[in-house]
Amino acid sequence: QLLSRPAASLASTRGKSIQPGPQYSVFRTLQELRATVSDFDPQHLTGRNRMLARIPGGRRLRQYVQRFESAQKQLDAIVASLDRGQDSLRADNVEIEKERAALWKTTERLNEYVVLAGALDRAAVEKTEDLRYTDPERAVALEKEALFPIRQRRQDLTTQIAVSVQAYLALDVIKKNNIELVKGVERAKTTTVSAL
Repeated sequence: QLLSRPAASLASTRGKSIQPGPQYSVFRTLQELRATVSDFDPQHLTGRNRMLARIPGGRRLRQYVQRFESAQKQLDAIVASLDRGQDSLRADNVEIEKERAALWKTTERLNEYVVLAGALDRAAVEKTEDLRYTDPERAVALEKEALFPIRQRRQDLTTQIAVSVQAYLALDVIKKNNIELVKGVERAKTTTVSAL
């Protein structure tokens, strides 16, 4: 459960999840914008056609301008999609921050349990040592029935702390990636789209 969010988000950035996340949809929209930009590259007017394009009313130039005008709706849709993607990424970061706060609280609680398990371990060891001279059978029974489960539980708690820390760090990476994507979308909107 602790790792489900990072795993889902990381899978969505690669486009492998069943329901792609905001990262993947922004990535696809940026690819679409790039394809649109390359369609309107003036280098397509080469050689003799470039000379024709300089003549007022040149056929090739007219087709180029018409193609650009017809793509205005497509560009508007791309910009709207980028805006929605930015909003989704920001909302995703708000949720990630809530989950990170919850993970931090969980880790603190687990640390308290580890301290408690350590105190129980020491108490069980002391009791076992006391019983070893007076009642050896009871000391062996205490070791098997109390000390071993306490140590096993302490090890489980330590493993859970490691998982929580890994999830916390993974969420931090996803949050930073979202922030960079938001900045990238802003740059794409302000430079590429205005250039078009």
